[in-house]
Amino acid sequence: MKGSIDKADAASARTAPAPRDLWLAQALADAGLVSVSRIGQLAGSGASSIWEALVRQEVLSDEQILEALTQRFKVPPADLGAVDPRVVTLLPESVARKYRIVALGADDRTIRIATSDPRDVSLEQTLAFVTGRAVSLCLAAPSAIAAKVEELYRPETTINRLVDGLDPVSVETIDEMPPLAAGPEQTTLEAPMARLVDAMISDGVRERASDIHCEPLSECTSIRYRIDGVLKEVMRLPASAGPALVRRVKILAKLDVTDPLRPHDGRCAIKVDGHPIDLRVSTAPVARRGEKVVIRILDKANLRASIPDLELEEGEERLLHQALGHREGIILVTGPTGSGKTTTLYAAINQLKAEPVNIVTVEDPVEYDVPGISQLQVNEAQGFTFATALRSVLRQDPDIVLVGEIRDVETAGIAVQAGLSGHLVLSTLHTNDAASAMVRLNDLGVDRFKIASVVKAVAAQRLVRRLCAACAVEVGIEELPEAARPPAGHRRPVTPRRAVGCKACGGTGYRGRTMVIEVLPVDEKVAELISTGALPERILGAARRLGLHSLWESGLARVWSGVTSFEEATRVLGDLEHAPGAHPPANPALTPDTAGATPTPDRRASVDGSAGPRGSRVLVADDDRQMRRLVRVILEREGFEVIEAADGLDALDAVETGHLDLMILDLDMPRLDGMGVLQELRARLLTASVPVIVLTARTGESEVQVLDLGAQDFLTKPVQPPSLQARVRAVLRRTAIG
Repeated sequence: MKGSIDKADAASARTAPAPRDLWLAQALADAGLVSVSRIGQLAGSGASSIWEALVRQEVLSDEQILEALTQRFKVPPADLGAVDPRVVTLLPESVARKYRIVALGADDRTIRIATSDPRDVSLEQTLAFVTGRAVSLCLAAPSAIAAKVEELYRPETTINRLVDGLDPVSVETIDEMPPLAAGPEQTTLEAPMARLVDAMISDGVRERASDIHCEPLSECTSIRYRIDGVLKEVMRLPASAGPALVRRVKILAKLDVTDPLRPHDGRCAIKVDGHPIDLRVSTAPVARRGEKVVIRILDKANLRASIPDLELEEGEERLLHQALGHREGIILVTGPTGSGKTTTLYAAINQLKAEPVNIVTVEDPVEYDVPGISQLQVNEAQGFTFATALRSVLRQDPDIVLVGEIRDVETAGIAVQAGLSGHLVLSTLHTNDAASAMVRLNDLGVDRFKIASVVKAVAAQRLVRRLCAACAVEVGIEELPEAARPPAGHRRPVTPRRAVGCKACGGTGYRGRTMVIEVLPVDEKVAELISTGALPERILGAARRLGLHSLWESGLARVWSGVTSFEEATRVLGDLEHAPGAHPPANPALTPDTAGATPTPDRRASVDGSAGPRGSRVLVADDDRQMRRLVRVILEREGFEVIEAADGLDALDAVETGHLDLMILDLDMPRLDGMGVLQELRARLLTASVPVIVLTARTGESEVQVLDLGAQDFLTKPVQPPSLQARVRAVLRRTAIG
């Protein structure tokens, strides 16, 4: 009988939780999550703790256990993603591993610790002695704590694990610079980091990434790929691994690893799977976090080498060919960074070089080597700028000159002189649409009559993602917004599609990109409008008879043919309803036949000696949305009709297209500032009499300047509502009397 009792006691002992886990078993049992007997069955599963056994056997999740324990012991959950790496120095690695804890943060008196055992009093006493601070406990899962300890104290282990999870690496560095000596704290990271950087670049090339971004964050280093124009995070490294990553990339690009406080630019050549790839590397210091690295991947296989390779619509390609038929003047390609301007220029150069001409390019940097032409690399550090390079090029008897970018007054002046003296100049500008290029050149100091004489065509472009051929599905026309549906009489088949997502496209629904483009040809009538300072909308209207289609119309053509989706076009081009020139203008004053017609005044306001001219139309031009709304509310209370503009060009468009009694103008605005708006208003016959009140945060000489330019009044922010209302009434009364 005694032997039977002994056997039962032994079996019970084998299924009972270990003494150190009894508190956890009791807490979970009291919470009703699991029975003590069930916990006892898991005690012999081989896990180091009951917590890990429950999670491994999928009886409970970490989140369920954490919720039960935080309620039981009134201990807050730990945020392991917000660990301050500097606190690691207060907690030795041996202590962190022995007690399975992580230091979260600290001040002069307290240190916050993440633990999975919140009732361990001896732990608090030990840590108080080791750190010299009072201990505040937070709760975290054992697996999360173990991973964080490895990340903080052994980052090379985390990096090796990441590398092992990637595809096999086949990267060969061409003419690599010998590695520089590493500091003692970096030695353990050198080998795994070299493997990681090679794997990262190889993986980026295989994923068709155009750029790799390595950005230091407060808690980690984020690695992102730009694929088809969209950034996608692929991995996170320990924050302590960031400097080693930057160092390795700098070594590849032959940059100074000893100077982390200044931006650096470099390049290198590698082979991935035997295929040659050029890398452009840029580093920049980030405040209090280290250095950010961007690696641009230049693969010649992705370069579209001719105009047909751009896959334009028939009318767009015809206009581009006509532009390239000129033998003098300037052809501009505009758009934001990453919109494919360089690709278009190279395609144009490859077409033009087939003729017996001397072609020279001035670029910063030279992204692709083009056989048969001379390519000059700008080096501003040595004084070889765009302007100085362009002067040298013009002494080389060129027929065609490609200038990478017109970015300053000097380069603009030399390029215009080259175009006026018998050379064909191809270049880029950063503007939103084709017609705005004229405004930008004027801002750079080029006279309007010179712009009208030298510019032969402007192409504005964007890149939109292609729908994945493997998973995109066709949708009905009725699913498109009414404004995006084909007009009556549209002859081509309309087969719009939408993105779904599959393995081939990585779940995005898109694979590859294509171009949408707005080609503005310049003939005598368009040149006349440019020389008189007409607004971009009028220039676009006059060019429609030459075949111009706006960016949105080009985008809609690709939506209707199923090349891209309406959602993607909206993402890149903005809201269709507010897009300038998206459809032929309905306002007769903007059509080519009546572009110069004088609008008939329609002053609805009546002058009242006390209340002022109620019903007057007032334009509020300010890039601060809250300020616009505030002024609108103030004026609408007085019975005024108020319209808004977010920048200077929108303000001029509003003045040009509709009747206006008064403008309230801010000075600091994008695209065209308030001073520029005033100058444009007073320089034109139709708008010279529009009264203007300047409402700005500027002080000093600004008041004198705006009054000299013809403003009727000047107010500084913040403004009191009664004062603004009185100033508006006074200006409108003076205008009506005059």
